[in-house]
Amino acid sequence: MNIDKNTGAVADEADRALRSTFGGLESWERLLVVALVIIGICIILRLIDSFINKQLNSEKIMEKGSYNRIVTVTNLIRRAIKVVLIFIGVTIVMSVFNISIAPIIATLGVFSLAIGVGAQSLVKDFINGFFIIFEDQYSVGDLIEIGEIEGIVEDLGLRVTKIRDFDKILHVIPNSNISIVSNKERANIRTKIEFYLDNSCDPDFVEEKIKASIEKYRDHKDMVMGPNFWGVTENGKDAYKMALVYYTRQGHQYDLEYALRSEILKTMQRENIKSPMIRNKFIKGEDKDALL
Repeated sequence: MNIDKNTGAVADEADRALRSTFGGLESWERLLVVALVIIGICIILRLIDSFINKQLNSEKIMEKGSYNRIVTVTNLIRRAIKVVLIFIGVTIVMSVFNISIAPIIATLGVFSLAIGVGAQSLVKDFINGFFIIFEDQYSVGDLIEIGEIEGIVEDLGLRVTKIRDFDKILHVIPNSNISIVSNKERANIRTKIEFYLDNSCDPDFVEEKIKASIEKYRDHKDMVMGPNFWGVTENGKDAYKMALVYYTRQGHQYDLEYALRSEILKTMQRENIKSPMIRNKFIKGEDKDALL
């Protein structure tokens, strides 16, 4: 009841203000005001259309993977702006001709208040979803992390984001719950491969042979930089460790890692390069019983 009274009071106040503004006008002045309002709204709408079309046709926006969604959301906002401007124009025209707009404003006030109270989270979902799409924070197919959930984006809408994790579980996340997103698809990733060799192996010889065998991967379609051979990175009593690194686009590092590891192993076998021996420690019977 209080909501209806407050909304009605605001509507009456707005109605009185508008009608008093145009109350002393002559008939020709009223027609002039109506013409200016119509022309002004048409000019504003044309400027908005021109600006939006210019942005949507820019190369930067068109190159985005979510371009179709950006167009859809932008068109929805464009229509909403048109509706608001037309409503403002209609209320002004009604006031110019001394027609009360209080019932219309009161009805819209109660309706918008009901939506605001009953669907706050839904509105937040849509607003956050729009900015996620418009700012291209992530797109369908990206590997992202939201909170403790990491996976591939399967669907991105105005209300929810759907992520499929590596256990094939589908997570549906309301956009209003998304505050921090880690997009692992937008930067190159470094992969480091380490392997051990017996101390009897000459590190210069090993480096020469392995460098030669992995050189062909430098022109691989998924390779961004590398592979770069670091050499000996750790010394031990019976073995030493060597390493190499390379950079790829996110999600393409695994196949290259498998191929490079296989190439290193085949080179070691072909060149008789020894891996460190695994020494098993034998325990005497009585000692074994004592341990049990």
